[in-house]
Amino acid sequence: MVNFYADHHFVISDTHLTAGKPCQDYALSSVDTGAAFAIISDGCSTGGHTDVGSRIIALSNLNALREYWLRGNKSLSELISQEVSVHQRIKLSAIREILGLKNEDMYATSLYAYVISEGGIIHLQGDGVIVLQYQNGDIVASRFDWANNAPFYPAYAGQSLIDFIALQGKNLDGLQLKEEKWQRTNSEWQPITILCHNLRQGMQGITSVITKEMLDNRIAFIGIFSDGICQIEGKDWKDAITDLMSFKNTTGEFVKRRINSAVRQYKNEGKRLNDDLSMAVIRIEHKTKEVEPDGAITG
Repeated sequence: MVNFYADHHFVISDTHLTAGKPCQDYALSSVDTGAAFAIISDGCSTGGHTDVGSRIIALSNLNALREYWLRGNKSLSELISQEVSVHQRIKLSAIREILGLKNEDMYATSLYAYVISEGGIIHLQGDGVIVLQYQNGDIVASRFDWANNAPFYPAYAGQSLIDFIALQGKNLDGLQLKEEKWQRTNSEWQPITILCHNLRQGMQGITSVITKEMLDNRIAFIGIFSDGICQIEGKDWKDAITDLMSFKNTTGEFVKRRINSAVRQYKNEGKRLNDDLSMAVIRIEHKTKEVEPDGAITG
């Protein structure tokens, strides 16, 4: 049996702060009975009001995932991400019209994790980092980077999509999205593999399914990060992951406390945040079944 807890936080970069720009990252998390959600979105710095766009994408994802769960669906497959994407497109179109926003105001990434007792999925459109941390402290981290430093945004449509495909080489089978996977064991990071996803797959989104077996194998935390985790001055991204996943207290706003503490330390060391940073985490508490003297199982 498992219990879920979740928290999130986002902080503005030194670059945006000194330039008088808003934070273009956004993060959300939530726990409903039997389900947990973690969501982030990173707005494009050269887009329009993407601080608004990142919030709208994150909120629409949370709304779609909650609706999926509340309808009693327990299927864990790529069909979830397809349904969320349809919901997202409908919401983005409607909200754009209501608020008088331009399409470039919606240029923001989409990354979310959804977990129930049977397992979960993690879905990414854009770039960022996905982390699984186990109860023994081992970490598996996957970093996603697009060629030409140009991530795909779900809001791309019409001419914007044509321009994006052209920028990425016009070949839908071209390997334009790199996934770099590492594992931390006994306090040391070791490379696992580098995977390359083609342009078609990257635009559709990368879905990772967490099976019940994986969940039962004592995953303690599922963390998702914007690419700001890779842009901390003088800090390797994997070491930053280690810092931000080292929770001293996992009650209440545990992510907010950890980020704020780490950022203070970085600034004391003269390390700037060169991009906004967002982080959302689902904590999984495994309840051990206990056998009573009469043979009954509790817990």
